[in-house]
Amino acid sequence: MGAAGLVGREREIAVLARLLERTPPSGAVLLMLGDPGIGKSVLLHEAESRGRARGFRILRLVGVESETTFPFAGLHQMVAPVLDRASQLPRPERDALLTAFGLVEGPPPEPCLIDLAVVDLLAAVAADRPVLVLADDVQWLDRQSHEVLTFVARRVHGPVVIIAVMRRGHTGPLLDAGFPELTVGGVDEDAAAQILSAHAPGLSPAEQRRIQREAQGNPLALRELPIGMTTVPHSGGLRPLTLSDRLERAFAGRGAELPSSTRDALLVAAVDPVDDLAEIIAGTSALRGEPVATEVFDPARAVGLVTVEEGRCTFLHPLMRSGILQAESLARHQAAHRALAHTLTDVYRRTWHRAQSIVGPDDRIADALEANAAHALSRGAVIAAINDLERSAQLTSWSALRGHRLLVAAGHAFGMGRDDIVHVLLQSAARTELTDLDRARMEWLGEMFDHGMPRDAARVDELCDIAVRSARADPDLALDILLGAAFRCYMADTGPAARARVLACVDRLPETADDPRHLATLALAEPVLRARQVIEALTRTSPADDGDALRVMSMAAHAVGHLALAADLLARSEAILRSQGRLGLLSHVLTMQALTHVLRGDLVRAADAAEEGKRLAAETGQPLWETGTLVCDVLLKALVGDTQGALRRATEAELHDARGRNAMLSLLQLARGLVSLAAGRNRDAYRTLRGVFDLADPSFHRAERFISLMFLADAAVRAGHREDARGLVAELEVTARETLSPLHLINLSYARAVLAADEDAEDCYLAALRQDLSNWPYAHAKVELAYGSWLRRQGRVRQARPLLTSAQTTFDRIGALPGGDEARLELRAMGAPIDWPESSAERWRQITELSALRLVDDEIAERLGLRAAVVAMYRERARPDTPR
Repeated sequence: MGAAGLVGREREIAVLARLLERTPPSGAVLLMLGDPGIGKSVLLHEAESRGRARGFRILRLVGVESETTFPFAGLHQMVAPVLDRASQLPRPERDALLTAFGLVEGPPPEPCLIDLAVVDLLAAVAADRPVLVLADDVQWLDRQSHEVLTFVARRVHGPVVIIAVMRRGHTGPLLDAGFPELTVGGVDEDAAAQILSAHAPGLSPAEQRRIQREAQGNPLALRELPIGMTTVPHSGGLRPLTLSDRLERAFAGRGAELPSSTRDALLVAAVDPVDDLAEIIAGTSALRGEPVATEVFDPARAVGLVTVEEGRCTFLHPLMRSGILQAESLARHQAAHRALAHTLTDVYRRTWHRAQSIVGPDDRIADALEANAAHALSRGAVIAAINDLERSAQLTSWSALRGHRLLVAAGHAFGMGRDDIVHVLLQSAARTELTDLDRARMEWLGEMFDHGMPRDAARVDELCDIAVRSARADPDLALDILLGAAFRCYMADTGPAARARVLACVDRLPETADDPRHLATLALAEPVLRARQVIEALTRTSPADDGDALRVMSMAAHAVGHLALAADLLARSEAILRSQGRLGLLSHVLTMQALTHVLRGDLVRAADAAEEGKRLAAETGQPLWETGTLVCDVLLKALVGDTQGALRRATEAELHDARGRNAMLSLLQLARGLVSLAAGRNRDAYRTLRGVFDLADPSFHRAERFISLMFLADAAVRAGHREDARGLVAELEVTARETLSPLHLINLSYARAVLAADEDAEDCYLAALRQDLSNWPYAHAKVELAYGSWLRRQGRVRQARPLLTSAQTTFDRIGALPGGDEARLELRAMGAPIDWPESSAERWRQITELSALRLVDDEIAERLGLRAAVVAMYRERARPDTPR
């Protein structure tokens, strides 16, 4: 089309030019949106020309509507020219990518490992020269390729530019990812007139005005509607058809005047996702029952519908393909598919065409489609397998088998974290006559995307009934269902009867006692009463290199408060899941890691894990785990002293999946209590934290409440509620007497010491320090701070100083600024030197600026959410970057 196709496109060309001239080292992505024929592909060609001129390596892929069911077809177009660089990839990634393309035999690759392989492959190519990826008609890419392209666009690194073109009005993961968009609209009147004059110079002024009015600035319409004026009658004005409809009718009308043999050839080409000329000619011959030659396309070439060169037959525009298809009947479509199936030797494609050639049940084709699904899975094409199974179910005459195939498809969708697909498939399966076992599977799959709301004991009981009925035929499924029920018990308070029922059911499966899911079920259902049993079992169980089993074990360890063991299991699981590219499960691991690091006091690693976990949870469509990272971030912000950020994010979390989930609300309540403590609002802090221990409060949680205990003790002493807190600690002592949970015991020992009378306090502090706190830096510093403060108040300054200095050093090292400031206040009261960490510079700047406004300490403290004593201490500093 050349320069003529760029008339009126100065704005869009400028955007593309800037993108290619200023390619950042971390890459760039642009999504072009517009109506059919608006000129997106022409702009893409312009980007290609400019990219070549600037030395880019060009990689292209084009979506074809009839090709959407063939796995990785689009992806293969993109990477085929650089596939020789696959040898530079880590072996798991290389094997996954080559298996996906059917180039090597191997176990079914993880979809995310294929994603990572493409990211790393592009990075390897870009190390030599910048790469420009041009993706046209993304809406017609097969789903696997669309997902990979989206993942690559999110993770692109190095000098890689991706420009993707998509029709407006379509949806898909790339559109939902939030990349910068360039909307391509119609050209202005002057440009439209210029295009029309160039392509249809003989039109009368009235005809020009009518074409311009109907074309609405669409360049393709401006070129094609004049040609169609004689073949598509008008009624004298705008018809109630979209512009795309009019163009499709124009192209169909152009094809209607062709010889019947050419129309047959065009139909076969339109239903065949492969533009191989020999294949299309063979299919056309089968459709007509007589041999045809390549010259059959000459009339279609003459009217500008297709090009035939180098053994390929290609429609000049996607609307030409769809126009041909819409002009033909369903019976003709089926006949064309049947003809192609008759000529193909590829079993997968032959089966697909056979499935498109019929309406109604056909069990032989349904069985073949099920085999197709197995083949797709062997290449890591999970979406293609789901599509094959869904179509197989539609062609299956036996209702129970139809439902089973839908559930198998839903299981694969669940494994990808695609709750949207799971929901649709479960709805279809519910309308079939499922066996009892398949009905149990359906309940389990539904449960995985609905973890319950408070006091939903009836649902837990229902799940237990289903598990009991399933246990004899499928203990593995029964255990999955019970783990789902236990997770519901942990996330939201379902009451003692529901928890007891889960325990009774899992105890009836002694043959699964060593299964990580068995231990996780015990831990999640009764994290306090079964803590000793779970911890003893975990310490003697060492699974093989199974990342998912390690993840489930870490969930159990975390639930019972053995965070050191949980951290070890999570680290091992993370390494394995990363190497396998199982990013959906990796997001679970990172979320649990973030919380584990926060609670132990490794705040830097917690922030890194939470950030990556949130991104992966969003990318893999897991909102509950995304909210989990948000809750971690709230607690992290409170511990590092970002009080405003903590409160803002806490509200955000409660508006999402945290609402109604006690385990999350307990941590959010703790964060609010920490904010109140930092501001010196001790009564508010005690009231807030006390709610965590109130059975009637939405934030009550049997296990998570122990996390708040040491801070509750601090608030009780400062607010004058020592006796009430002592009574609570006595109750918890009884509850936790049989537990081996380090989390419970450490918090109880701290609270016991802080709340003790002076004559008993020292023994309690020494007992707390005798515990193994090597994996608990925050708790260790808290005990040192509390003990040092008590010694100072007793006048034992010489003994207090090393404890307070050690506490200050630890808090500053891990980034817990409020804790460090408390230690500095104590050291300041003794006249001891104070060290200032880099993290305190921003707080010092804020206080200095507010002081310059002549605000007093109390006013500054209220604005910043600090104690006035902390403000006074900062005002004494000389410079924020000079320790003293």
